[in-house]
Amino acid sequence: MKRVLFLFGLIGCLLFSSFPGFANETEAAKEEYKEAISENWKKMLKGSIRLDTMNAENNTHLLEWQDVEDPPKEAEALVEQIEKLMKQQEADQESMDPYTKAKKACDEKMNADGANAALENIIRIQEDRIEDQKELSKLWDQVEKLLK
Repeated sequence: MKRVLFLFGLIGCLLFSSFPGFANETEAAKEEYKEAISENWKKMLKGSIRLDTMNAENNTHLLEWQDVEDPPKEAEALVEQIEKLMKQQEADQESMDPYTKAKKACDEKMNADGANAALENIIRIQEDRIEDQKELSKLWDQVEKLLK
């Protein structure tokens, strides 16, 4: 009888107790993964913010341009150049989709090397787009000078 009670007690303890050793390994692996990709992740987020800001500024210039009445011919020519450049840049842009999908797959598998490679490609594309936005911004500054 003592053996039966002992076995039921042991089984009960095993069934109703948590296994912190197993959970800690998973949590430790997640933390290690996050630490391994943190630098590239921060770079990517900063690039994303910068790109969004520049894009918003250029779109603001475009909205302001649409409200201009009787613009100078030089300004009209510059805006036409800007619109052509925007179309060309859009056509030439490399897609981030394959890299974002790769990053998600690496997140699921906690593959830091693969995630870092995907993030580096995303950062490279962001830097190209930032350069494109800088070029547009310079042209919009010229338009603004002509309107004053």
